[in-house]
Amino acid sequence: MKKYFYTFFWCFSVFSISAQSSNEVGKIALSIVIPDNIEGLNSSNLSKLETKIIQLVTQSGLAANGYSSNFIIYPKLAIYDDKFVEGGMEDIFMLNCELTLILKQLDNNVIYSTSVTKLKGSGVDKQIAFNNAISKINSNSKEFVTFIETGKQKIIDYYNLKCQDIITKSESLVKMQDYEGAIGLLMTVPEEVSCYNKIQQKTIEAYKAYQNQKCSTQLQEAKTTLAKNYYKDALDILSQIDPSTKCYKEVEALIKKAEEKVDAKAKTQFAVRMKMYNDSIALEKQRIQAAKEIAVEYYRNQPKPAPNNYLMIIK
Repeated sequence: MKKYFYTFFWCFSVFSISAQSSNEVGKIALSIVIPDNIEGLNSSNLSKLETKIIQLVTQSGLAANGYSSNFIIYPKLAIYDDKFVEGGMEDIFMLNCELTLILKQLDNNVIYSTSVTKLKGSGVDKQIAFNNAISKINSNSKEFVTFIETGKQKIIDYYNLKCQDIITKSESLVKMQDYEGAIGLLMTVPEEVSCYNKIQQKTIEAYKAYQNQKCSTQLQEAKTTLAKNYYKDALDILSQIDPSTKCYKEVEALIKKAEEKVDAKAKTQFAVRMKMYNDSIALEKQRIQAAKEIAVEYYRNQPKPAPNNYLMIIK
């Protein structure tokens, strides 16, 4: 009997992020790390494995695209036996393997949860047999549910413990005028954490400071646009400036000037958009949504070095 152990050791950037949307900010987010290659398996096999893990994560109400990639899920695969056996019309490739999923926090190198599943697959070749084995994974099994719930609770416990540290660090970033960094850090805290309301308040404070910094630039951009007689475009720019900013009186004067030059339809659309500024609840929601988009863009622009994959095979 042949026995192959495929073990993956990862050097992975904490800022790696894939296709993250602002709708996922606030959820516990797990980055799924799949090796670039495994001897004998093709990209289709690896894609199928990734899809299965994504299914496991998303149906648990978590985000399968890591926000800051501090928490990852990665697989270890042990193939215990693979061989051709005589069939009717043709030989069949039989595969016995064990899939281990590991949920790990990168910045402290702590494993939060593991799950081990034995799999069997068959097909006309190794690739088809592996796909067959992966297709038999039941993401609703007790083992997988426990795996996710255990990891989820430990992540919540981590943020509950570190909440004040995160707030303190964000305040330091604001003082250094790194507003995007502060917002990005605060938005890593999931909604289930006990201090989430305080986190949102701090996020709004950081967002207002960020808007105050941008105000002069946006104001100048609106003035330039108005000078070109692009009145509707100028209104679009002005509507993005938060009413708490130091330059908002000048913004209001430009709004009045631009509104005089647009048609009734554009004026109505702008009025509807600006109505939220008179509704404190709607305005707070808009600020949080804008902060989420800033946070996503911040992490998307961080360096993303490719992970180093090391494959160990023991026969």
